[in-house]
Amino acid sequence: MAEHTSYSMRLRVAVAFITITAALASVYGAVLTSTASTDKLSVGDRIQFTVSVTIAKGATLTPPDPDSDFGSVVVKEWNLDKTERESFDSCVYQYIITTYTPEPCTIPELRFVLDNDGPTDTLKTQPLPLHIVSVIPSDTVDIMDLKPPLSAGSAPKWWIWVLGTILAVALIIIGLRWLMRRLKKTVPPPPPQPPYEEAIDALANLGIKKYLERGLIREHVFELSEIFKRYIGRCFSCNGVEFTTEEMIAWSAAANLPKKLRTLLEQFFRTTDPIKFARLIPDFATIEGLEPRVREFLETTRPQPQSENNGSDSTDGAAQQQPAATTRTQQSQTTGEQEK
Repeated sequence: MAEHTSYSMRLRVAVAFITITAALASVYGAVLTSTASTDKLSVGDRIQFTVSVTIAKGATLTPPDPDSDFGSVVVKEWNLDKTERESFDSCVYQYIITTYTPEPCTIPELRFVLDNDGPTDTLKTQPLPLHIVSVIPSDTVDIMDLKPPLSAGSAPKWWIWVLGTILAVALIIIGLRWLMRRLKKTVPPPPPQPPYEEAIDALANLGIKKYLERGLIREHVFELSEIFKRYIGRCFSCNGVEFTTEEMIAWSAAANLPKKLRTLLEQFFRTTDPIKFARLIPDFATIEGLEPRVREFLETTRPQPQSENNGSDSTDGAAQQQPAATTRTQQSQTTGEQEK
């Protein structure tokens, strides 16, 4: 009977909390609360800081920048848990934070920008002081007393040194022989994947990480750009990974790529540079359009399969493995020369 009464009471409290939250969200537009797992930690310890925001239905909320808005507190990781209800939305931001400064610090006032189809509003958390706990015991003495000198035993006999030297030399010889036999039996590493297959696998792994769903737009764009550059470097035997945007555009013109591919390549890198280096957040349609451009470039420049008749000829096989775009360019140049 007592358990049933306790369960009934908890249920009523939960229903009342949801009702009050919905009423506050509909009347005032948003309700923000923040909590921390503890306000005491040692240097390098991690604690959880949670910000719960209830906003009106359809409103959007922009959180503070974890790299610059937390002061001396370091954000190790963070995630967003959004729940949509009938009359309001609930957003829970969970931050794993730490500090590397051995002195008291404060989680500063954090600003969440609310946009409700019109004028914007700023929601602020209260500053939270953090107390740094020393890891040195309070009864530790800074300078320890010197220990008394140890008495030295009698000098070892000469034959002990001779025997020790012989054993050491024998162990070294045995170890070198064992190492040489092991190196001879080492299996050579497997050959690397072809550029196209490696790029396709890397794109699949990028999708598994779900950066966009977690709000990590810069991380998604950085990794997608590295996949694209690595493919260009391997496929066209150039230093694509180290190219800047201007160097990449100049290379595409010198490599005689078709105009469509040069335009696609230039649009991709000019779109991603502000996201990576200026922290620009474009619309979601622009972000979703980046990966299809990379895949279109991969499919267009995908190496042609080897011919069955000339499969054993290494020279012909190497020529057939050139990218499709380069092969088509060479064919068009040959046709032009024949016509002349």
